[in-house]
Amino acid sequence: MNRLPLVAATVFLAVGCGNSDDSDNKAECQVEAIDLPGCDRSTLAAVQPEGIWNTNIAFEDGYIGPSTLRFDPGDPLLIGLPMTTKQITGDTFFLASDVTGSDGGAMRYAFAGCKASGPGEVLGVVRVCVNGTKTRQGTFTAKRVVRREGEAEADRVELLSEIALPGGRPTGVVVAGGYAYVTAREEGLVVYDVKDPAHPTLASKQKFGTEVFTTALVSGSTLFVGTYDRGLRLCDLTVDPAVPNCTKQFLSEAATPTRVDALAKDGNLLYVASPTPRSDVIILDVTQPLAPVLVVRYAVEGTSATAGEFPYALTVLENRLYVSNWSYGVSVTDVTNVATTKAPKLLGRYAGFSTSALAVGKLGTAPAVYAGSDAWGSSVLTLDATTPEAIVQRDELALRKEASLGGLALSGTTLYMANYQDGLRAYDVSTLGTLKPSGYFNTWSDTDTRRGLTYFEGLQGVHVADGLVYGWDTTRGLLIFRHTP
Repeated sequence: MNRLPLVAATVFLAVGCGNSDDSDNKAECQVEAIDLPGCDRSTLAAVQPEGIWNTNIAFEDGYIGPSTLRFDPGDPLLIGLPMTTKQITGDTFFLASDVTGSDGGAMRYAFAGCKASGPGEVLGVVRVCVNGTKTRQGTFTAKRVVRREGEAEADRVELLSEIALPGGRPTGVVVAGGYAYVTAREEGLVVYDVKDPAHPTLASKQKFGTEVFTTALVSGSTLFVGTYDRGLRLCDLTVDPAVPNCTKQFLSEAATPTRVDALAKDGNLLYVASPTPRSDVIILDVTQPLAPVLVVRYAVEGTSATAGEFPYALTVLENRLYVSNWSYGVSVTDVTNVATTKAPKLLGRYAGFSTSALAVGKLGTAPAVYAGSDAWGSSVLTLDATTPEAIVQRDELALRKEASLGGLALSGTTLYMANYQDGLRAYDVSTLGTLKPSGYFNTWSDTDTRRGLTYFEGLQGVHVADGLVYGWDTTRGLLIFRHTP
């Protein structure tokens, strides 16, 4: 999964920069002005304001979104912005950030604790003020991010190597022919020689202006690379797979910026999950990989872009297209002979939960679907899609609220999960409806560089190739694991 969440508070609050300390501009966002009825403020004495905390914010206007707080190490941050006020006493938990908005107004983001359930969890009220006047209010839950109780660094998973990127943050990894192709946002494409997985070496690096790379897929001698708003880069690996020739583009018209979040290939068809501009799945004939031909643009029936029901992840199995559509859930579409008919048809969907990560495979005769999201308090669902018109939930694995789901990969009967701050998780899924833990590796530490900027930190995604597990961490870069169940 790769939804490319932004780093700072601008995801859901507003834009701002620089400090604005005039107390006259803080009136309704002062601690004294925030009502805390029904609170047990005496419990706040137990709070230990240390490390990095993830938080979920629910505004009264209906918006819900996660962010982060950082007390240390490094400069204190509140939702990715400099923390200008920290007032924590026996009965007070108050944090604020003062910035100058894009319109020049003085803005304050304020968090006031209502009660604590222990040293590492606080519930309270959040407010946004402009020039001292409240413009937004809601509630928050904040939990300190620490390793799961009783866990070591690893269990049945060995870290063979890790290598930090020369720049940027990784968004995806695919491996073929002894090379790992890493997409690195605005830093473009980074290629590593991984023929000796214990000692990967940098093979090449290419940057393409302001393009932001999101995901990639290798098929034969072609590397397909998705971008945030310039469609696809088509890379020829024929001459030198260590230095792909990426001069060709598709769906790159500047007038209609095309975002690519995920890719899947089945036969001669390439399926492209494109949240914008049309919120659809773009199906391409890539019989000639460097000269794709549009087959059809398919918007999953019943989805609404205005409701945030975008295609984020997808895969194809036995003429069925499976799509994670955020709050619309998982959809199953018949794509039999779609190159000829150009008429995908929705067979069914599993609604009622948000999903942005997906893995699909066969367990016996049953199509098993594993899906979840990067939302606060996400779960991974096991779905039986034998009858797509009536999909059955077989299991639900609840994740920790403060450590959400980055991505999934299914290899045989093992499901690998990129669990952000909870690192790499492996599960035996040989019995449909049972996720049996079969190993883990804790990749995250709050002392790693650049931690505490966003909720979406740690192991973001996972890819399996040649019997090894490749993960990408938002700070540590490329990680190569060996899993021994």
